[in-house]
Parts: sequence; C-alpha cells; structure tokens
Amino acid sequence: TSCQMNKRNKNIILYSIVVIFLITSLLVIINFLYARNYYAFFWISYITLPLIIIGLLKKNPNIILSQLIIVAIPNFLWTFDFFYWIFTGHILIGATTFPNEISLLGKIQSLQHIYVIPLSLFALGIIKLKGNYKILFLSIIEIILIFFLTLFFVPVPTVNCIDLSCTTIPLNFLPPYMIWFMFVFGFVTISYLIITSLPFIKKK
Repeated sequence: TSCQMNKRNKNIILYSIVVIFLITSLLVIINFLYARNYYAFFWISYITLPLIIIGLLKKNPNIILSQLIIVAIPNFLWTFDFFYWIFTGHILIGATTFPNEISLLGKIQSLQHIYVIPLSLFALGIIKLKGNYKILFLSIIEIILIFFLTLFFVPVPTVNCIDLSCTTIPLNFLPPYMIWFMFVFGFVTISYLIITSLPFIKKK
C-alpha cells in the first residue's frame, strides 16, 4: 500500500542519514587516532554525534533534540565563519577550524559541522517531535558534565573553548568560566525554542 511505501521510504532516508553519520564518526576516529590527538574526542560536537546516531536508530526524537540544541548554534557559527573564509580568504570570528586542519582527512572530517544539523533536522521532520522542557534540562546537565570532564581530564586549553576562547572577538567582561556557561546555556535555550517551534517537525 501507499502507506507502507511511504513508511519504507522514510526508513530508507533515516538509515541513509545514519550511514552518513557513521562514516563521519569513522573518519573522526581514524583521524584522531592517526594524529594521536586523543583529547579531541572530548569536543562536544564529537560527543553528541554518536548520541544523535543512537536517537536515529531508536527513532527517538528526544535523544536527537537533546543533542541538537547543544551543537546547533556552535555549528552554525562554524559554518558561517567557514563560508566567510571561502569567499573572503579571512576568518571573521575564529569559529571555523578548517584552515588550521593539517591533514586532508582532518579537513574532510571538520565539514561535519555543516551537514549534521540540517540532516538531523530533516530526520526530526520524518520522526516528528513533541516539545518537552525536560529535554532542555537534560541537555544542560550533559553540558555541565562535559565541562567538568574537559576541565579536569583534558590538558588542551582549546578543547570546548573552556580555558581558551575559540573566537577572535574579545570576551573579557566577565571571568572566563562564567562567560562560557552564559553563552552555552544561552545557545542551548535559544536552539530549543527555535527548533521546537519549527512547524515541519512538530507532531500534529
């Protein structure tokens, strides 16, 4: 029937996205292991990606959303800065790492910042979503855990921008950790409000 065909087509799309994300994760693992850059696994974007994959496989929109709202704005800023660099040859806000990637594999892997969010939103449009404020609090708890893991176990100051700002914009009006939490909590809250208001991902 047409209903079964529609369901099968949706599953094909979802599993295709899973395959893309799995390939991305494999590239990340190979690149970091080859470069012996083990602490890079602590980057938030590489912590959230496997959890998004789990959400897709389980068709659980809450898992997907909880990770999306953490990385949506940082990935958007990375992408904006990347295309600004493409067209001008200069980095505007210092968010993109692409020009600093030494290996070709590193450059390819870093492009995940561009497509993870759109593809995940597309998947949410298929699975559908019912807004739940508990997701927002769970994401905040996850961020706090990542903060302390990075702070105590990662000696590289640039990872997750905790000890060293990831932007060229001067942000010294408050203590560094306070600024970090202010921006991250703000990003998560704004992302939650925007994504849950998108009509194409809401359950009717």
